[in-house]
Amino acid sequence: MVKSPRTRRRGHRFERLPKAYGFYWLVRDRLAAIYYVSWFDEEARQTRRRTLHTTSGVDAEKIAEQLEKHGIIGDPKAFLDKKPMTLTGEVLDYYKKERVPKIRSGEAATSAIENYVRPRLGNIPVAVLRKRDIRSFQDELLREGHALSYVSRIGSVLRAALNLAVEDEEIPAAPNVPEIRGDAEMEAEELRGRELTILEVAKLFDAISDVHMLDYNIAEINTAARPEAVLELVAEQIDWQHNLFEMNPAGRIQTKKFRPIMRISATWAPWLDTVTSGPIVTYRGEAVKSIKTAMRNLVSKAKLQRRVNSTSIRHTLGRYMENVAKVPGREISIFLGHVPVAKKKSTRRYSGIDPYAPEYMSEAIAAVEAFVREVNKHTKKWDLVKPYAIKPGWKGRK
Repeated sequence: MVKSPRTRRRGHRFERLPKAYGFYWLVRDRLAAIYYVSWFDEEARQTRRRTLHTTSGVDAEKIAEQLEKHGIIGDPKAFLDKKPMTLTGEVLDYYKKERVPKIRSGEAATSAIENYVRPRLGNIPVAVLRKRDIRSFQDELLREGHALSYVSRIGSVLRAALNLAVEDEEIPAAPNVPEIRGDAEMEAEELRGRELTILEVAKLFDAISDVHMLDYNIAEINTAARPEAVLELVAEQIDWQHNLFEMNPAGRIQTKKFRPIMRISATWAPWLDTVTSGPIVTYRGEAVKSIKTAMRNLVSKAKLQRRVNSTSIRHTLGRYMENVAKVPGREISIFLGHVPVAKKKSTRRYSGIDPYAPEYMSEAIAAVEAFVREVNKHTKKWDLVKPYAIKPGWKGRK
């Protein structure tokens, strides 16, 4: 069938650009120079368009990239008509919806937003919010008697909310949220869980009566991993061929608190060998979601004083590596998850860190094994190098 001249002219009016953006293509109106997004409507069996109200190719690409990033499909009208954020309160709402549910400190972040940030800054347009306004807000909290460290944490919540909105292009720019602590104050700030002595670590193990707490602390003393990382470990992440444990679960996006590819220590391997599948820490057959309450009870039972919690072993082992075993600083950083490590060959080539190399984490793991064996000399109940074995002579002790 031969198209009429009018049909041919109309068909050539819209130029489809070659790059696809998920569900969409960019289309340019040759006559009006306006950009559209187009998509194929499966139900109607035809191509549809929606104007982007711009003649800028750069702006059109940014909009199309946002459609792809947010997973929009079908008619994007609702997304395109969405009003840009203007108030700081809207930025806080976005952060609560998109990020707070995914972070461990979500409850604390919500408290900071609802009790302090929103009541005082929420009605201020982001465009006029200035660094001096935020500093005045922080000074007001200090005058009310809040601790410097707490005001700093409130500031970090506001900073994270603004940064997320900029990153997701919900707002064009954001003011800098000042850090009110100086270098000396940050250096002197106490660790969340204090450093323990060898004898205190042994007492902590001897107070354990539940298997899931034994599994957790054995993993902790061999990895110094953050609590949530230990609880999310599954046997399927173990690479026995290379003696590695990929601490980051498949599909989880790495954050600043990086989860490394861990070399399995000789003191941990026999324990891991008992787990054939699923989580390495379970209670009544189910994965453990939080260790906080059980850890508080364990610390109380061990009669340990002052700020001992689920991060104490991590900090103790880190200090041991640095001060006793003299492990190189970069290797400690890799072990503790302060330096990214990847399995991809290209990333390994540029980073200079190869988890498959024989020397990978060699000094750190030697320090781990020495630390575990030193603690084991002082435990009276559990043998830390023999899975679930109670030392001779323990029966009948109080």
